[in-house]
Amino acid sequence: MDHNEALRLQAVEKYALGELPPLLRDEFEEHFFECQKCALDAKAAAEFVDNVRAVLRFAA
Repeated sequence: MDHNEALRLQAVEKYALGELPPLLRDEFEEHFFECQKCALDAKAAAEFVDNVRAVLRFAA
């Protein structure tokens, strides 16, 4: 997977939400180890998802 394909597939968002099929997940993981932009975006998305889950747990 290259950067443009990752963008086209919205791979960061789908990865953070666990919505990438296993093959695409593996390809994206290989990509973000080489692409600093996607790695930073994946980290930010993961932190966002974690924070939303924490807020929703607190609100429940």
